Amino acid sequence: MILLGHPRNPPLVFLHGFLGRGEGWSDIAAALQDEYFCILPDLPGHGDNRSLDSHASLDFGSVTAWLAGLLDEMSLSNIHLVGYSLGGRAALHFAVRYPERIRSLVLESANAGITDEAGRARRLAEDSARADSIRSEGISAFVENWYAMPLFGSLKRRPQLLARIKEAAKRNNPEWMAKVIRELSPGAQVPLWNSLSTLSAPVLLIAGAEDEKYVHIIHKMAEAIPLAQKQVVSEAGHNVHAEQPEVYIGLLREFLRHSSKP
Repeated sequence: MILLGHPRNPPLVFLHGFLGRGEGWSDIAAALQDEYFCILPDLPGHGDNRSLDSHASLDFGSVTAWLAGLLDEMSLSNIHLVGYSLGGRAALHFAVRYPERIRSLVLESANAGITDEAGRARRLAEDSARADSIRSEGISAFVENWYAMPLFGSLKRRPQLLARIKEAAKRNNPEWMAKVIRELSPGAQVPLWNSLSTLSAPVLLIAGAEDEKYVHIIHKMAEAIPLAQKQVVSEAGHNVHAEQPEVYIGLLREFLRHSSKP
């Protein structure tokens, strides 16, 4: 876990995406460390985080409990929470479960869930097959195939960035990555659309303009969240904070300064 800034500053927690690590937020957090106490953990199973039992079932309830325990250990009761993709889904589950612990919430390229049962079943089957491929072909081959998906097409224009992301992803434990992709699949996730109206903190929804699926999703989520703002970032796809860091820092700083829950 990486910590930046003074502990007396307002706590700002960053949750990375699938195959990522807390260190992936370092450039964003470094720009905000004078104003916030930035906390960059590895999600369970990622990087160096082996805090959960690999033989126990994994769901967003256990991830939420892990995050609550981490905050309790650090004596942090009220946080700004930022989550990207898988980390965004984890952040949303935490905010729904512990609304009193959220000052503000930022969700980047995150979905509240698949509402169609058949759609969830298809996605779970896809992610189960991906889990099998990690075990049979290895993490390196899987990472190459993962980032070849159209979802990450905009990263091809940034080959050095893409190479760094892949290199970090390949350092993850393959058994844990197989477990995460299957058990935290959107196909296994209970949709949270009916809970969005209960969010009382300000929420910033971010998507890249080239990620049409998530542009549509954040517009739909914004309609259901009482204090929602949305930002579509030009010249970016799914991984907005990595592709447009300066723009992202500006959006985040403005939102945190003016839209934070007291």
